[in-house]
Amino acid sequence: MPKKKTKEKIVPPVTKADDQDVLVATTSYPYAKWKFEKFNPVQSRVMDFYDKETNGLIAASTSAGKTVVAEMFLSQEIRKRGGKGMFLAPLRALAREKITDWTDKNYHFSDLNISICTGDYRLTKERAKELNKANLIIMTSEMLNHRSRNYKSEQNNWLLDVGTLVIDESHLLTVPGRGDHLEVGLMKFTEINPNARLVLLSATMPNVEEIADWVSYSLTKRDTFMLRSKFRPVPLTTHYEAYYDVGRYDEVEEEKVNKAMDIIESYPDDKFLVFAHTKRTGELMKQTLRSAGIEAQFHNADLQADERAKVEDRFRNDPKLRVIVATSTLAWGLNLPARRVIILGVHRGINEVESHDVLQMVGRSGRLGIDPMGDAYILVPETEQVKYRQKLSKPNRIESQLLERVGDKQKTLAFHLVSEIHHGDIKTTDDVHDWYKRSLAYFQNKSLEETVVDSTMELLKKCGAVAEEDGVWTCRPIGKVSSMFYFSPFDVSDLYFNFRDLFNNNKEEDDYALSMALGNIDSQRMNIVSRIEKEEMGLYASKVRNMVKFCTDASIKAGFCYFNLLNGLNSQACAAFQRNLQFDFNRVSQVLQALDGFTAGWERDGFFKALEGRITNGVPAHLVDLCQIPNIGKVRATRLYDAGIKTAEQVSEAGREKIKGLLKMKDELIDEIMAKANLIALT
Repeated sequence: MPKKKTKEKIVPPVTKADDQDVLVATTSYPYAKWKFEKFNPVQSRVMDFYDKETNGLIAASTSAGKTVVAEMFLSQEIRKRGGKGMFLAPLRALAREKITDWTDKNYHFSDLNISICTGDYRLTKERAKELNKANLIIMTSEMLNHRSRNYKSEQNNWLLDVGTLVIDESHLLTVPGRGDHLEVGLMKFTEINPNARLVLLSATMPNVEEIADWVSYSLTKRDTFMLRSKFRPVPLTTHYEAYYDVGRYDEVEEEKVNKAMDIIESYPDDKFLVFAHTKRTGELMKQTLRSAGIEAQFHNADLQADERAKVEDRFRNDPKLRVIVATSTLAWGLNLPARRVIILGVHRGINEVESHDVLQMVGRSGRLGIDPMGDAYILVPETEQVKYRQKLSKPNRIESQLLERVGDKQKTLAFHLVSEIHHGDIKTTDDVHDWYKRSLAYFQNKSLEETVVDSTMELLKKCGAVAEEDGVWTCRPIGKVSSMFYFSPFDVSDLYFNFRDLFNNNKEEDDYALSMALGNIDSQRMNIVSRIEKEEMGLYASKVRNMVKFCTDASIKAGFCYFNLLNGLNSQACAAFQRNLQFDFNRVSQVLQALDGFTAGWERDGFFKALEGRITNGVPAHLVDLCQIPNIGKVRATRLYDAGIKTAEQVSEAGREKIKGLLKMKDELIDEIMAKANLIALT
């Protein structure tokens, strides 16, 4: 008998294109207007397919005009096809920058309803209505995954109206700790909305063709138009500068700074961006520059958003500010180039900086329309300079991070599986493998062994996130809370057991015990703790080590920062980390209240709300009541409290003139304070 013919897989084609030498007039594009006359070679080629029923992947250098490409696809979607556009930014700060730009009254998007949905915005009923009405939605990859995984329970029907999804800096797929969120987010989004076009904007990585194939075949079953560009508007030269790397850590960091100073002083008329991989080295660089009479600012997480914006604006417009020292966050997408860029080494602590991060920093070299070219200087250790020259001359491949191990566990995979189990999309081992087949990891031949699935499910069972009966998995309350609030199931489990013990032992009024209940969780135990941080938290550490079993220096650091926030104290060494904990505590509070309501039965709603007030305002318990009034933070609350005005009701009773005299604020702010205080007094 003749053999049966097996049906071959039909793989949607990827059409490859090059830059277009004949530039197209921007007036040829009908759905938006720009101030420049002609599209560049990348944008001109995009004119061939922006209106086609295909996906797009544009791999081009920094400053090659990829934002305009995004606007071309999004404008056509909104104004011609009648669907919603969605734009994924790699960072919340960049999402906020985009909405500021696109809502400016002089921008061609200003007539659209534009909404932002990132981790610092709750999905309230009002926000859901806003997203339903929006023409254009700006998100991060984590938020796309979060909203897509809860699509049914949250009734996020606006996801179905998205006709074009643009993913900026899509090589984020290869970033440990973040790439898996984008990968799974795209898997989930295209499952619930298979008709949307995907447009990926990326740096020029070695295997962008493979990513285009994955998008075409695994995600969308649709053709993809891929442009791998060689165009760079400002020519770039990369230099490798060796520094002496033998000696103590502090001595080596000084060597890097001194090498950077030699370069900066050689070009006294040029603007520089200097990228530091640690805050400490950044501060040293800034102080060394200032000591040499060179005006410099340090752009880092310690600055508030408005402070960072002021630094960026000054750098663009004030010739006196020659140098910005920056952490690597500035390299991802912010439009702040300089004539020359210096990268202070290739290590962050003991870890090597990923080549894609270095590529982002190098790409900041050369200001379009200002500089004839850009120069980037990568400082490499003298003893290994050949190794790093070879490594950094070729960027790494984009690799899936879905099977990334955290410590010795598959916690990355577990984070995503628990949500699929919660929503009933995965019930058995076979379901796991079916789900995995749409992943980039599977497309890249990364095998998901049965032992990996079994050990991952054991992890989830052990922490109380899932249960198994007759080979079928179901979600327990800890897993449901994890899925609903986009929180690690292992962190949710630790919070549950930490606070159960806290309440059982009547320690909730003990700030040392309370701060460690918050800080001693799975995700905090693996963080790095510097010598200076250990010194600063030494007294706190000595008090809590005997109180808490199974804690690390890193979890003590988290507890120390929470203790500071609970008592209105500042930190020098841990300032940025403490601010991040404070900024994110709204989510932690939601998780604690959900645990209380779903499973624990602590009936501590008032306690958790007061706790949230203390942490988010950074004040001791006696100031929380005053801080619920608008325009009153720690400093003003302390001033009122010291004057004998200790509650919102007493603010109302004191009267407008007395409060104005104590706080010395503008009339309109005093009016807001009194209106809220009066409302609280009445209720």
